[in-house]
Amino acid sequence: MDRNILLIVDDVELNRMLLRNVFEGEYTILESENGEQALFLMKQYQDSIAAILLDIVMPVKDGYEVLESMKQAQLTDKLPVIVVTSRDSSDDEVRAFDLGAVDIVAKPFEPHVVSRRVHNAVELSRHREHLEQTVEEQAASLQKSTNILVDALSSVIEHRSVESGQHVLRIRTFTKVLLEDVMRSYPEYGLNEQEIAMISSAAALHDVGKIAIPDIILNKPGKLTEEEFEIMKTHAEKGGEILSVLNPIHDKKYLQYAYNICMYHHERWDGSGYPEGLKGENIPICAQAVGVADVYDALTTQRVYKGAYTPETAFSMILNGECGQFSPKLLESFKHVFPTFIQLTYQYADGASPKATFSKEKPAEKKTVVNPTTLELGQLKYFAMLRYEGATVIEADVDTGVYHITYKQNSDFDMLSTDGSFFDVYNEFILHCTHPDDQVGFDAKTYFYDFIASGSLAKTRRYRILRGASGDFAWYKATSLRITADNPAIHKIMIIWKEAPEEPRDTPEQNIARLPNEANALVAAMQCAYDQYGTIMNINDGFMALLGYSRAELISHFQNHYIELVCAEDRAAMLKNVHRQLSRKNVFETEYRVQTKGGRILWVLDKSQLLTKPDGTEYINTILTDITKTKQEQEELRLSMERHQIIMEQSNDIIFEWDIRKNKIFYSANWEKKYGYTPISEEIDLYIANSSHIHPVDVPAFLNLMHSVSSGAPYGEAELRIANADGQYIWNRLRATTQFDQSGKPVKAVGVILDIGAEKQRVQDLIDKSERDPLTHLFNREATERRIQHIFEKAEPDCKSAMMIIDLDNFKMVNDTFGHLFGNVVLAEVAAQMRLMFRPGDILSRIGGDEFLVYMNDISSKNGPCIRAGQLIEGIRGVLREKLGSFILSCSIGLAYFPEDARDFQNLFHCCDQALYQAKAQGKNRYALYDKAIMEQWGDSPGHPRMIATTRIESNETYEQDTVETIQQVFRVLYGAMDMEQAIQSVLSLLGQKYQVNRAYLVESVEKGSQEKAIYEWCADGTVPLKEKFPHLPYYDVQATNHLLDASGIFNCPDADMLPERELELLRARSAEAVLGCAFFDGTEFTGFIGFDSGRKRRWTQGQISVLSFLSEWLSAFLIKKRAQDSLANLSQNLCSLLDAQSSWIYVVDPDTYTLKYLNAQAQRLLPGAEVGTPCYEALFGRGTPCERCPMKEKLTCPERAEQMELYNSRLKIWNLAEASTIKWDGADACMIACQNITRYKA
Repeated sequence: MDRNILLIVDDVELNRMLLRNVFEGEYTILESENGEQALFLMKQYQDSIAAILLDIVMPVKDGYEVLESMKQAQLTDKLPVIVVTSRDSSDDEVRAFDLGAVDIVAKPFEPHVVSRRVHNAVELSRHREHLEQTVEEQAASLQKSTNILVDALSSVIEHRSVESGQHVLRIRTFTKVLLEDVMRSYPEYGLNEQEIAMISSAAALHDVGKIAIPDIILNKPGKLTEEEFEIMKTHAEKGGEILSVLNPIHDKKYLQYAYNICMYHHERWDGSGYPEGLKGENIPICAQAVGVADVYDALTTQRVYKGAYTPETAFSMILNGECGQFSPKLLESFKHVFPTFIQLTYQYADGASPKATFSKEKPAEKKTVVNPTTLELGQLKYFAMLRYEGATVIEADVDTGVYHITYKQNSDFDMLSTDGSFFDVYNEFILHCTHPDDQVGFDAKTYFYDFIASGSLAKTRRYRILRGASGDFAWYKATSLRITADNPAIHKIMIIWKEAPEEPRDTPEQNIARLPNEANALVAAMQCAYDQYGTIMNINDGFMALLGYSRAELISHFQNHYIELVCAEDRAAMLKNVHRQLSRKNVFETEYRVQTKGGRILWVLDKSQLLTKPDGTEYINTILTDITKTKQEQEELRLSMERHQIIMEQSNDIIFEWDIRKNKIFYSANWEKKYGYTPISEEIDLYIANSSHIHPVDVPAFLNLMHSVSSGAPYGEAELRIANADGQYIWNRLRATTQFDQSGKPVKAVGVILDIGAEKQRVQDLIDKSERDPLTHLFNREATERRIQHIFEKAEPDCKSAMMIIDLDNFKMVNDTFGHLFGNVVLAEVAAQMRLMFRPGDILSRIGGDEFLVYMNDISSKNGPCIRAGQLIEGIRGVLREKLGSFILSCSIGLAYFPEDARDFQNLFHCCDQALYQAKAQGKNRYALYDKAIMEQWGDSPGHPRMIATTRIESNETYEQDTVETIQQVFRVLYGAMDMEQAIQSVLSLLGQKYQVNRAYLVESVEKGSQEKAIYEWCADGTVPLKEKFPHLPYYDVQATNHLLDASGIFNCPDADMLPERELELLRARSAEAVLGCAFFDGTEFTGFIGFDSGRKRRWTQGQISVLSFLSEWLSAFLIKKRAQDSLANLSQNLCSLLDAQSSWIYVVDPDTYTLKYLNAQAQRLLPGAEVGTPCYEALFGRGTPCERCPMKEKLTCPERAEQMELYNSRLKIWNLAEASTIKWDGADACMIACQNITRYKA
């Protein structure tokens, strides 16, 4: 497991920054400013966190509360916590260690000390994980050895009772197979593979108590007497006593399973078992499973007191309660694993080993059939029985003859409980319990084989059953049903006996004759058998008109099989849908495609009813409606929606919608693709503030944006960092546009989350470049002052810091002796030496030619900076020692402390400067501390400095400083801009005036590869804008003049006369004598040009060229991004307009919650109160619960096609034709429903 995240938890940003500087090169850093957010991040990243640095005093939840929560969630065992605190009392230390902390670091701290302690804690944690894994492996090895010993012991017991050792193996295997099906089908038992393995192993000890039973009873060949049976029954309790003695020397959980199995495997579901007469779920599930396995094995093997039954007979006996009552759930799993039990019965038969070849006859090989699971089979049987409540139910497998009487209605069916195969038992029942007239010619095997072979899904036969109490006969209807109607290879059936007095019934011909004459041609009607082919029995003229086939052609072409008219790819789904609906009621509706005689493909709506003939045969009456046109319109709409979704998914940006009233946010699917987890979507203001993936520093910006939008601002932006699934923070820009209701109140905010990580990195690189000294790469004076002042503003009251100014002694001699280039090398080496001497979080700066500054924050004592100053003096003496020859480089250092000497940058700097003067005065090559008393004697203090000669050598690189300041000015204008076009205009004005040019301009291609251009221009007083004077004159033809650009895309022309004639004419038309410009590109494609025109010849400075190069890089990124976003927004608006222009009212529903996710304009007009997030049944019908008839419900089993139905909306008082389709919305399954008003057709 790769643990590479370090979680820093502290409410002070400065403390987090110091720790981040120490560890960011070694770990991925996550930050939290309160305990609540820390716990949130721990749960999210618990498998990736290496260690946690935890402060104690924090808002929301303090460090102790965090440790308590971690202990309750068992996180302290896997996540090492190092407490970093300023509290130093022994009580605080004891409390932290008691709650699970592994170490405590006192503030202020030394970075290398914290680094070493964290490293030690992480290594110890990894070592402990390795030990735990080793222990688990050893435990598994020990368990394997134990299993061997248990098997040996069990085999001895079985041989004593004249039973084969194979019995132990069979019991273990039967138990394992049975419990695995229970685990898959009934999760309420909480079983897992590890527990099943333990139970199946412990099952070998189920009869260990038989060791205490006398041989004369244990091996008696005949039936036991009552007294002997009572002695035999004691083996369960004797086994429990034996296992209780082993408790101190073995795994407790294993022994508990073994004890429960040994004690209770003879208990029965109805309480008739022994030794304690437990009932129902009071019997441990392990004992229930072993009980079934033991009874089955006893029935199918030869014992001293009985012969062996066939597996089929044994199954039927167990299922029908002849060996005691077992759990109904266990019996369902038992039926499902029946084939596996039979295979194991022969594979591990007595007298053979698993690898032997058996002479015993094995079941005949059958074709591989995919059987439904226990849960699926149970659901099918449940649906089949819904129409036959209060009936006697028998399940049977026609192939094996195994049967199970699931429910008896009354005592009329007691004869069904006799021993034997299903066919024998059924024939006996018909012979002895039905009226003689109903027995004529009946044979169960023939009847049920014919039923299976016919392909029918249901068959009914009527009988008169003899009632034993009265001697009278009562009419019953015996309906045979195929349990797996959509899988003809499985021959499992249900026979349902239900009282049914004789009732007159219409014939199919009478039913179809009821259609009015005029409807006979307009409505397509059909009657077909309820079998797997839908065999056609009768059709009307409308049916022939719809499909184009005559009755004779249906017979000759399709053998009257309606299923063959249905398009092949729709058949399976159509049959599944029909069976699902008929399992609940005797009517169904479905949609599918059929092919006409002319080859056309039609979509039809099939509305049908299941009926029964007088002879008990079931058939279907069907009405077909052509819905092809509606389907085509629906498909066009679906494709339109899909195109919209594809466009959204191809964008890397994340779209969101905030429901202000409900305080919920809906995100596009790109969120989970990008971040790898589900975002917070409810109670945003609460969870974002205290427990989210947003960087703590950026939370206020997000909350301010929410407040601004919810207060009515039409638009808002915020920039913030969000952690991804790997714990890495990504910079994003949130843009939100507010939507208002009719009263002008804000109701929603729709926006986009843009990844600006690359943009931020470019900005940071530019800022870093502007803040760094180009020679030494240390901070410059301005950046240093800003950073230190920021630390002062955030400092805690007890914070102590030190500042020192370092000046190289006699450095002018180095430049004079060795040259300025060598002097630059010396300065770079001095900077490198300083980096080695100081901590990662310390601020190092070059503030002048040979003068440096160091700021050490959060020091523990004054002695530390003094030691570092001495070490630095010695280190600098060794810089380039061999190359400097007799010249020894030295330095002088002035040192002052915050807050003791001063509380702001300028005064603290002045104190260091005075201390440096003192070190110089004392002979150089040393450091001096600022002494207020001495300075006052000289008439100088931080508040009232006197003018003295400074030793500082100021930099002569004025042009560099001017360039940096100009870049910073431009950056401030662009970075804070809300209107990009206005910002560009401001920048051109700023630069044009600063550089005293006639014209500053920018040309941008509107689209990539386009000739159309957007032009921005600033002109000095008296200069005519070229956009007005020459509207068709190109500003700059890059293709014609690209040979004049240098490698960086710069066009530097100090004198227009130097140019070729064509370019000269172009500049003279603009009254330009000198030009400086820079092109910018998207890849290799030209996207724009920025430049200056001067009315006089001039040489452009390096600073001006740097500013222009910087500006071109910055603007290229911003303009390209802006145009792409504008294009995407226009496309999204076009798609919304397309949906709003539809005459149908369209809405999208979440199939799990019934909430609305979208409404088009027509839907909003008809339903003014409907909003996204409102349940559809509430918005459309004013209901409090989902509708009984719902097109979305009907289509859920067929997501590839829609469902259609006619609905009356009592709220709107209109009839609708509602069509449902499965779509993807925001990356999740959803249902789109299109409604057409058909009220005028219903009049």
